[in-house]
Order: sequence, then C-alpha cells, then structure tokens
Amino acid sequence: MLSPNKLSTSRYEEQYKNILEQCIAFGTERHDRTGVGCYSIFNAGLSIDLNDGFPLLTGRKMFEKTFKTEFEWFMNGETNIQRFRDAGVKIWDAWADANGDLGPVYGYQMRNFNDQNIDQMHNLLNDIMDNPDSRRHIISLWNPAQLADMKLPPCYLYFQFFVEGDNLNMFVVQRSGDVFLGIPYDVALFSQILIYVAEKTNYKPSRLDIQIVDAHVYNTSLSAVKKYLEQETFDLPSYEYNNGILTINNYKHGLVISAPVAV
Repeated sequence: MLSPNKLSTSRYEEQYKNILEQCIAFGTERHDRTGVGCYSIFNAGLSIDLNDGFPLLTGRKMFEKTFKTEFEWFMNGETNIQRFRDAGVKIWDAWADANGDLGPVYGYQMRNFNDQNIDQMHNLLNDIMDNPDSRRHIISLWNPAQLADMKLPPCYLYFQFFVEGDNLNMFVVQRSGDVFLGIPYDVALFSQILIYVAEKTNYKPSRLDIQIVDAHVYNTSLSAVKKYLEQETFDLPSYEYNNGILTINNYKHGLVISAPVAV
C-alpha cells in the first residue's frame, strides 16, 4: 500500500499503482511467450473520469510524442511503422519486419476490417449521431481470419461507447497488458479516441473504463516498478481539444523511469 505521505491526488494513478502492487504481491508467476517471465493477475480494472483531467502518470514522466504519434497511426489505419520512425518513437521497432510492416493490426482492422472496406470508425460516428441509445456502438479489432498475418495480435481488442445524457463513455477490453510499460500509453491512446469520438458526435467525453484480462509485470521491470511506487504523485494535467488538436497543460511529473521491453 502507499505510505500516508505519498498519497496520490489522482484517482486514476491510485488505481494504477494498486494494480502494480497486486501483480507483485499476488500475481501468478507465468512463463510467457517472451521467455522473460512475469507476474500476472486476472481481470484488473481502471475507471477514469476525464473531467478530472487527462490521465497521464505523474509519478514518472510520460512522453506526449509517443501517444500522440500512436493515435495518428491508429486513426489512419496504418500498418507500417514509418510514422513512428519519423517521430523518433521506437515502441514498435522490435515487432516490425525489415520493411517496417506489422501486418493488418489495430487501426487497419478499424478502418478496413478483414479487407472488406468496413470502416468501423466511420460507421460508429454515424450510429452515435443517428441512434444514440443503441447498444451496438462497438469497434472490434480482434479478427481471427487475419491473426496469422499480424506480427503481434491486438492487445486491446474491443471498444464500446455509451451515451449518457450529454456525456459519452467508453469501455475497453484488453486481453493482455504490460502494466508498467504499456498500460499508461494505452490509457492515453484510449482517452484520445474517446475525446475524438465525443467531439465528432457533439458529446462531452466522460468515463473511460478498461478491463485487462491478463495484467502483468515482467521480471525485467520489477526494480523500475518498485522505484516508481516510491515516487510522489501530483494532480492530473488539464487538457484542451480544438480543431482536432489535443493540448495538455500543467503536466507536473517525476523522473523518467524506464525498463526493457519484453519481446
């Protein structure tokens, strides 16, 4: 548990730290496909209110360039990592082939599901506008027909949106989540998607709920996790979204705390 003088003012970061602590204290030791080994817990959840600010970790520094580049890559349905290389972001380098290709992953399935010209995002925006009370505001990224063509199957695979008065909520299912390295940037990506969809459909972005079926911490991240858990945390930064541009203000954060990626 956090010590009394290190209590976070960010409800999101309190939840996030609790998941890390649960992995370390109670996680099942698993011999995963990477060969690195990890400690996993089943069905971890985060419930985030975007009215509190933009959900970035504050106990350690996160980099805007990373999650903003991933958002553009995802929304454009791209399958090559050239956009990341141009931005100097290396998060997909280990999985791409020599040409920078990943196969029909993530955004490709959103924009052209199964090579059938099914643009799920386009359809979603229209459906929310035309029938806000529908229970079918869904984007699915898990496509068994093309898994063999993907360098890495999607870790986040299901988005569902819920209109609540003037507010728009978003629910996410992740089959797998590297809690220390991946989840913080996934949360930032999902937040951008919720903000984008809300703006396009004239709603206010509100709740983001995420369920992670296999939440894990790799053995190679343990020392970094323990260092992070000792850090002071701060208020979430505020944000503005105008003409498709996300601006994050007053981001107060701690150290850069890194760990090797398990491939």
